[in-house]
Amino acid sequence: MRLHSPELLWKWSRDLLHRGWKLPARIVKTLNFALHKCLLPAEAAVGEDLILEHYALGIVMHPQVRIGKRCRIYHHVTLAAETWIGSPHFITLEDDVTIGAHSIVVARPNTPLTIGQKSTLGAGSVLTKSIPPFEIWAGNPARKIGDVSKPS
Repeated sequence: MRLHSPELLWKWSRDLLHRGWKLPARIVKTLNFALHKCLLPAEAAVGEDLILEHYALGIVMHPQVRIGKRCRIYHHVTLAAETWIGSPHFITLEDDVTIGAHSIVVARPNTPLTIGQKSTLGAGSVLTKSIPPFEIWAGNPARKIGDVSKPS
């Protein structure tokens, strides 16, 4: 991970909030926005080895987001949950998910949305419902266009 990477700054922001240091967490979040033009909330849960391509340029996330391990998110992606912070409803990206550039993921009001393990959402897609594991979706509105090979 690059020393000045948005992933590292986001991790620091999440760690600070987890320790109860709200103001320093907000300062690091603001620094990340100033440097990389992304809104990455400290309240989000993020797994290991997340890759935010193109220095996370233009990525916007709601705090009600859970991201699994080894996910890859390209630039100008929006993950928007129509719910309040602290609600039981989340946008969940399971392990090994890829989201293409300029995609929009919007969970309907007070409804969870899950993108299944190893699934891919194509560039420029608009997604409003869950994707099962091992599927490729794209378009506006997003629909299934293929399958990802399952491991043997």
